[in-house]
Amino acid sequence: MSILTKKRKEGTHVAKHTAQTAASKTGKKNKRVPLAVKITGGVVALLLVALCGFTYLYPNIFPGVTVGTIPVGGMTQGAAAEQVAAKSKPLYQDAKLSMTIYDTTYDIPVRDVLESVDGEQSVQNAYAVGRTGNPLARMWDVAKALVGMNEAQIAAQVDEDGLTEALEDIVSKALTEPVEPTWDIGTDTMTIHAGKPGVKFDTDAVRSLLEEKIRLMDFEPYEVSTELTDTPAIDIDKIAEEVIGDPVSATVSKEDGKTIIPEKVGVQFDVEEARSIIGDGSAESYTIPVTTTAVKVTAEDLKNKLFKDTLAQTSTSLDESNTPRTNNVRLASAAINGTILNPGDEFSYNNVVGERTEARGYKPAGAYSGGKVIEEFGGGVCQPSSTLYMAVLRADLEVTERHNHSFTVAYTPLGEDATVDYGNLDFRFKNNTDYPIKILAEQTGGKMIMTIVGTKTSDKTVDTRTEVLETYTPQTVEKKDSSMMAGQTRVDITPITGYATRTYKVITENGKTSEVLANTSTYVKRDKVVYVGTKQPAPTTPQTPATGGTTTTGESSGGESASDGESGTAGETSTQTAGEQTQAAS
Repeated sequence: MSILTKKRKEGTHVAKHTAQTAASKTGKKNKRVPLAVKITGGVVALLLVALCGFTYLYPNIFPGVTVGTIPVGGMTQGAAAEQVAAKSKPLYQDAKLSMTIYDTTYDIPVRDVLESVDGEQSVQNAYAVGRTGNPLARMWDVAKALVGMNEAQIAAQVDEDGLTEALEDIVSKALTEPVEPTWDIGTDTMTIHAGKPGVKFDTDAVRSLLEEKIRLMDFEPYEVSTELTDTPAIDIDKIAEEVIGDPVSATVSKEDGKTIIPEKVGVQFDVEEARSIIGDGSAESYTIPVTTTAVKVTAEDLKNKLFKDTLAQTSTSLDESNTPRTNNVRLASAAINGTILNPGDEFSYNNVVGERTEARGYKPAGAYSGGKVIEEFGGGVCQPSSTLYMAVLRADLEVTERHNHSFTVAYTPLGEDATVDYGNLDFRFKNNTDYPIKILAEQTGGKMIMTIVGTKTSDKTVDTRTEVLETYTPQTVEKKDSSMMAGQTRVDITPITGYATRTYKVITENGKTSEVLANTSTYVKRDKVVYVGTKQPAPTTPQTPATGGTTTTGESSGGESASDGESGTAGETSTQTAGEQTQAAS
């Protein structure tokens, strides 16, 4: 073996040994942390230290933080506040708060309940990001902010008055009592709709929640927790009581004379059949067969024709120089003026005018009592009643109560007067037309004028005709008066002629004329009463010539006489004994 060969073998052995040694060393090295890991760990540690330092030392709002959707990262608090103020309004200008109560959604415009955005609080919320909690929590918040994943809560001020108004409006609609069943009537069917339960909820809790949502600018819809009361059952007997009936035409409000009250069609239906159809009442609606009858006057018809025509107008002469009597006529007329009667309504003079008392402004005026003229409160109020009666005759309305005066009156034709006495005699009539009527009363130019307006439905005109059946001629009654000299006379009561009459309405319509009896009237006579003197002159001596002494004959003008009411007098009261009636001042 050559030296070279030996060396090679030794070299091989050495090499093997060396290799084994190296391998052993390498295995030991592989059990240590790699340098790269050490470096990475070091870097992370440094970053954590830096982030921790950044978290605790950064003076501004951390980068990436937003207030709502408004970016404020990296800004000072002052700059951030300006940013929020400038860009917050568009966030709520067109926004709305929506809440569902039972089955209805209510929307509140946010601008009506949000006074302003609280910039200071909003910025504080942003500045607090990364500055609360333990160090790890803080760093985590900062890290999220850096990648745009941390949004601070925007804060707002509530408009308390606006919220109160909005909530009151919603409560008035949503906080309901149970709704009774309703119905709609068609031509041949009636649809009955089931009632609804009452809805209750805690209004204070709703307000608190709304306030919180406004402050947080949380405009997500929400549903209010409600409590429902029992649903009212369908009472078919009650419905039948209200629905079944004859047709009723549209009318007008007597309060304002303008508001139209809708018509009500005539309805008939089989109650037992309806009860069977409804059954247990679990459905939302039911269809009931009905028979309907149309009305004469609909709301639309009445609206177009209300008070369009003058049905009658009458006037009587008024002595305006008699101030107390004119005052009484004025008061009575004012009470009557504007009175509205819907079809079928009855007018009562005493109910409308009221009691004629001093407290109500009435004055003493001439009135008959016991065949003489006296002063009595309300004297003259029979002139408005009589003038109105004349108009009622010509409007062809239905008179239900009327009394003539005991004596004739000068301001109306025979048979066309109507005396009244509060609590005793009344003047009444009904509106027998198809439309409302209105009474207008006025005094002007020495006239008492009554006008009845309504709606004409034909060319009918009405006049009157009175025939005298009998005349009662007054007699002269003489009475002795020992206080007057023989041959002297004094008229104590003036005469009034009496009559028995029959008054007709003369009706012309469609070219034909007919007569209808309106009334029969009896006016008593009043005899003339004359006092004759019976006193004899004192005896005298024959040689003494008679001097002085004057004998008066004829009627004295100094006695009581009728004023302008009955028999030339405008309204007086006549009181008679032995069961005869007492009349109010005329």
